[in-house]
Amino acid sequence: MNWTAITSAVTVVTAVGALIFTGLSLNATRDQVGIAQAQNAVAEQGQVTDRYSKAVEQIGQRGDDHLQVRLGGVYALERLARDSPRDQPTIIEVLSAFVRTSVETPVEAQGPGAACPQRPVAPDVQAALTVLGRRDATHDGNAHIDLANTCLDKVDLTGANLVGANLVRTHMSGAAMEFADLRDAVLTRANLAGAKLSGANLLNARLLRVDLSKAALGEARLENANLIEALLQGASLYAAHLNGALLSGADLSRADFSGADLTDVDHLRAVTVETHKDQATIGAWW
Repeated sequence: MNWTAITSAVTVVTAVGALIFTGLSLNATRDQVGIAQAQNAVAEQGQVTDRYSKAVEQIGQRGDDHLQVRLGGVYALERLARDSPRDQPTIIEVLSAFVRTSVETPVEAQGPGAACPQRPVAPDVQAALTVLGRRDATHDGNAHIDLANTCLDKVDLTGANLVGANLVRTHMSGAAMEFADLRDAVLTRANLAGAKLSGANLLNARLLRVDLSKAALGEARLENANLIEALLQGASLYAAHLNGALLSGADLSRADFSGADLTDVDHLRAVTVETHKDQATIGAWW
């Protein structure tokens, strides 16, 4: 018997067996890792669900004695949106609904002329609006902020991200909205009388019949905005950009257009403008 051959064969068989064993061990390890990851994912989702449920319960607590509880719920939802971006669209809808159900609806909510109670925005409502305004909008999905038909006079939305927001018939007279991003927002019949909108971006915004009387719109971007029948009486539009805006039937009496760019503004022949035209860049329709 050739012991050398036998020894070699045994060595080969042993090596093959070792390889098979190693492969089986690796597969088992991968299976265990996969199971552990799946279990962790389920556990994490359970934690997210628990946190969400608790936060919603907190903001649902009514009464002045539960103000701090509601504030905690608002900020808990903000943290949850950061930790679980896929849940942000739902959180946007929840916080929007919280605002709408926590403030009053304008009496005869039909835009200019509708009345709102003269009281400041509550701290928990302001907190919800602040959270909505500073969110990471890249995780919004198809969700949009909806604050239609609400009384939010003198609210602070400075620098807020309100892209595509529904602000139809919303009362925000005297609001602080400097540098707010309102691109594509719908503000039909909204009341923004005396609002501070300097540097705000209202590109493509729908401002049909909006009340912007005495509003500060210095350097605001209003390109392609729909301002048909808008009330801009006494508004300051110093160095504002109105290229391509629709202003048919708008009331711009006593508005300040110093340094404004009105190139290609549509239907200015139907607009009432009494002062401060001399320094404006006037489009062909003037």
